[in-house]
Order: sequence, then structure tokens, then C-alpha cells
Amino acid sequence: MSQTISVKLTHEISEELWQQIVDGFNESFDSQVTVDGMRNGWYVSNPWGYAYHALVLDPNDELMAFNTFTPMRYDNGMNVVVSGSTFVRKKFRKNVMLMALMFNALRKRVAEDGFDIQVGVPNHNSVKYALKINKEKLIGDLAYYVLPITLSKTLGKRLPGFVDTLWRGAIGVHLAFNSLVSSVFNTKEKKRFFSCDVSDESFNKRFSSPAYKKVELGNTRFSYRVYHEDGKLVAYLMDCRDNGVKTFKSLVRACRYIKKHEAVDAVLYVGFMHMKQSLLIRLPRKMVPKRLPLVYYIMDDKNCKGKDIEDPENWSFSLMSFDVR
Repeated sequence: MSQTISVKLTHEISEELWQQIVDGFNESFDSQVTVDGMRNGWYVSNPWGYAYHALVLDPNDELMAFNTFTPMRYDNGMNVVVSGSTFVRKKFRKNVMLMALMFNALRKRVAEDGFDIQVGVPNHNSVKYALKINKEKLIGDLAYYVLPITLSKTLGKRLPGFVDTLWRGAIGVHLAFNSLVSSVFNTKEKKRFFSCDVSDESFNKRFSSPAYKKVELGNTRFSYRVYHEDGKLVAYLMDCRDNGVKTFKSLVRACRYIKKHEAVDAVLYVGFMHMKQSLLIRLPRKMVPKRLPLVYYIMDDKNCKGKDIEDPENWSFSLMSFDVR
């Protein structure tokens, strides 16, 4: 079957096409997003105010496949795009090259517009395709860090009510202890070469959706989102900083605030944690909900030449950096 591939900016897509995109997304990921939520969310939450979208249409103008590159401003003069929302509708999946064609079209366009690197976090079904067909390379798997507030929900096991009550009290003591420790030993994340811009403009754009809660407590600023996850109420900590630097103290303050103001079962941080802390528990690989491999493709290496891009130690990458939760 023949097809046409076009690349459009967010505001260039018609209402009819947006409806097809949302229908295809919901069909592919068993979700319930709306046109307004998709069009006015992550795609426009950046200093550019738009994203790049590849659309594949059949001869009858029916959407076959879709992919997005969302711009992010990084330090060291780099402009990065984050791949996401990729799907091929079920009845068109016999054409295994559709995804590669979309990536090639998007890479050509964003390279013309001055972007240096494309990154992404493919799911377990598409990571082999990303590495072998799309020629992306692996940086490393993102880690999961958790503060289990309701023990039974976190473990997914039925426990006596008094166990959860005692556990919540213990977590309160744990938070108070870590607050004291962080006031004396306030470790900080060392600057990484590949790090997204955390200026006021970028922070406010990234978390402009009402789904995110932004909090400022003195010099501490953080953002989180509460989400129903498999019968649990989880607070995803997107970012936390003191005066623009990720610190142990800002992590503790964010978690204490969330526990006090939200009836959540757990607080979850996903990403590379380049600082010592004793508050959150890092989940072993066998317990992670799903693998999150960070991959990259270089369009232009002028701003990162000589840097080991495949070393996770060179990356500050977390939920702030891509469209999950």
C-alpha cells in the first residue's frame, strides 16, 4: 500500500487529523487522552511552543502512523528533541518500515532547524527496533527510586491494617531523620554535560499543564504529579531543586510536602540520581515496573564533540526530560 509522509508543527495540524491522531493513540496504548489534552500538553510545553510531528497517511487520507519530536533546550548550547507518542495503527503494522520512515523524515527536518541530538525512551516492544533499524544507541536504563508510604499497596500484598498504620508512622520518622541529616550533609548533584535547561522559563513551560503541581518553599522549587497506577495513588516527583541545583534537602522537602498534602501510597522518582541520599529506595532491576532505556541519535555533534555521550554519568535525565506521567 502506498503512503505519504509529512512533517508538521503542532499548530499546523487540522482538527480532523488531531482526532485521528488521538483515536490512533488511544487504540494503540489503551488510553483515554483527548484532543485538547494531547495537543495542548507536552508538545507545546517548551520555549518553542510547538513540536514536530510525522504523519503517515494512506491514499484515502486515513492516518496510518504517527510520531513526535518535542524540542528541549539543553545547556552547553545544545538543542535536543525527545521522541515520543510513536504508534503504527494495528491494521497497518505489516509495513515494518513505517516507523523508520517517520524517524528519518523528522530527523531531516529538525536537523535543518538546528537541532543537535534526538533522544528517546522506547518501550520494551520497540527498543530492538530503535537500536537496529532506527540506528539509535543505548545510554543506559533509567532507575526507579521509591518512598513507600502505604506498604501493602507498594508491595501489592494484603497486610493487616495496623501494619500500614505503623509503617506510615515509621515513614514519618524516616522523613524527619533525613530532614535532619540533609541540613548537615546537603549533598548536591554535580553538573552534567548533558543537562536540560532549568531556567524559570523552561521550568514554567515544562509544567504549565494543570496536571502538574508546582511548589516553592523558600529557595526550594519542585513539581510533581499524582496519578492512579494499578490501584495505587502515586506521586511522580518530576524535579526538585534549591536555587536551580538538585539537592538532598530539596528532595526531602518535596517528599515531606507530598506526604503531608496528598493521600498517596508512594512517591516515585524516575531517572539518573547523581547524588548521595538516604531517603528513597532504589528498586532492583527485577522489581522495576517496566524497563526505561534511554537512547540517542546524533544529527550534529558540533556541541558535544569529544564527550562520551553513552556514559550515563554525563547525563542529568529524569521525568522532567521526557513525556511520561
